[in-house]
Amino acid sequence: MEDLKESLILHYLQGDISEDGMRVLKTWLDEQPENRQLFFRMKDLYDMRKGGLRPDDREIEQSWHRLAGKMKSSGNQEPVRNQKWQTGLYKYAAVAIIFVCLTLGVRMLFQKDKPVTYSELDVESGPRMSRLSLPDGSKVVLNASTKFRFPDKFDGKIREVFLDGEAFFDVSHNAKQPFVVHTDKQRITVLGTSFNVMDYSADDYAITTVISGSVKVQPADNGGRPVGEYVLKPNQQAHFDKSSSEITLASVKIDPARTWVNKVYHFRDEPLLKIAQRLEKIYGVKITVATDSLKEVRYTGTFLTSQEIDEVLKIINFDKQFSYKIDGGNITVK
Repeated sequence: MEDLKESLILHYLQGDISEDGMRVLKTWLDEQPENRQLFFRMKDLYDMRKGGLRPDDREIEQSWHRLAGKMKSSGNQEPVRNQKWQTGLYKYAAVAIIFVCLTLGVRMLFQKDKPVTYSELDVESGPRMSRLSLPDGSKVVLNASTKFRFPDKFDGKIREVFLDGEAFFDVSHNAKQPFVVHTDKQRITVLGTSFNVMDYSADDYAITTVISGSVKVQPADNGGRPVGEYVLKPNQQAHFDKSSSEITLASVKIDPARTWVNKVYHFRDEPLLKIAQRLEKIYGVKITVATDSLKEVRYTGTFLTSQEIDEVLKIINFDKQFSYKIDGGNITVK
């Protein structure tokens, strides 16, 4: 097996190694703990080497004596002086020394051969949702009419995802690799927390609500320029007006049992126009509020997303302030 590894390394140095050979080299380091231990011990020998990448017998002998001296001084048992065993170990050491030279190059080549690919989920309209786990263990629930793009692995300094719609995030903590959600005009950064983002690109507003931990919200104007930075704590909500690029912060009471994640939609003192926009996403319909004075009338209520749209409108219109007409997927309120 050692001969095989050495041969593969030499092929790599000559520039004619196959893709399968590259994979074998990559696997070797993770194959067993002894390989990794020898790898780190051999790094010191490599740092003291002179000459080309392939050591000759004299250099291996000198390097081995240096390593044996270090092991003896650190309290390890002196290596057995069996000539056959020692010769095999020399070759093993030579492979490890050369492997140090290749480690960075192999890693870069593998990253080049295996670029990060993105998957996109498109949740259709209607009373439905989609749940998924990200490569870092974070959990995401996507609401209806939502598009979500995420990578097959999180490389680099940050974990980036892209959202057009509404999602509830439960992010795994990693202080060294912040989690970033990109929306139409916002950048939302967290370390480890749970929060909800509603930001449909077709809407003129976005709402971010924090359940636990903290969230940094950075909105942008129509030209894509940052217009501030806001840190939200638990039970805080940021309302972003996209037309004016203004953010309003508010304290909210959150009942986890009464959220869309649990198929419950609760609205409190919200204008009818925004409620209608929300219902459009959930039910895949077009709602026109034909009377301007009705658009800002505020309502409070709760319904299950399993209920029919006609039943929901009756709940909202309990005091008979408006009439509505349903024509297929079009609803007119006046």
